[in-house]
Amino acid sequence: MSRKEDRGRTVGVGASGDKTIIADKRAEDLLLEAIGRVENVRILSEEAGSVGDAKAKTLAIIDPLDGSSNFERGIPFYCTSVAVVEGDSIEDTRVGVVRDLVTGDVYHATRGGGAKKNGRRIRTSEVTKLALAVVGVDLSRSTTNLVERLASLISGAKRHVHLGANALELCYLADGTIDAFIDVRESIRITDFAAAFLIAREAGAKITGVDGGGLEPRFDLEHRFSFVGSANPTLHDEILTYCRNLQRGEELGLR
Repeated sequence: MSRKEDRGRTVGVGASGDKTIIADKRAEDLLLEAIGRVENVRILSEEAGSVGDAKAKTLAIIDPLDGSSNFERGIPFYCTSVAVVEGDSIEDTRVGVVRDLVTGDVYHATRGGGAKKNGRRIRTSEVTKLALAVVGVDLSRSTTNLVERLASLISGAKRHVHLGANALELCYLADGTIDAFIDVRESIRITDFAAAFLIAREAGAKITGVDGGGLEPRFDLEHRFSFVGSANPTLHDEILTYCRNLQRGEELGLR
């Protein structure tokens, strides 16, 4: 995507408020050019913001380079994410595509049509106990208080990981590589989430808010939210016992 010496070169600040490195800009330019050929489509991109007709019925939500910090440091885990939404809710996402820019793997889902990796159907894992689960937990820039209050959840899992590109980690949930993925920092944006949300859901994952309720993220770059995603309802219920206590500010403990 970019020469090694270009990895950390900053070319501006994106609409999201994050710095834009040259790889972000190059990837976005390619996507904007391709999607821009389609009529009646508005684009929401992490770098360019909202582009196109605000009244268009179809919205393309894109993250040209999710995991840009990994890319910048040479850590081989980053992706491109594209979601197509026809409606006002995350539940109206019709198509989701995530491409691993290191391996070339492509995750794809259509609403009601299942999820695939490189054209083959994928499903979430069958792990139902936290003690046997590999759990992705994004703690980036978390407060000390939040980390301390998540300690029981983390110690209750077989293993916890965070690889640095949330869309791709949700795809790892979809194909059974990990068993759950949570982000309770109120920090994730819709551009990091929409495509992989559909892929994981179509693969069998249960994804909710921290309280177990439905997600209602806005389609803009200002709104940040949290989520809990698990391979199946049984594991999800166990993880939610920790997250509900976290939300209420109660002391966490093993159940």
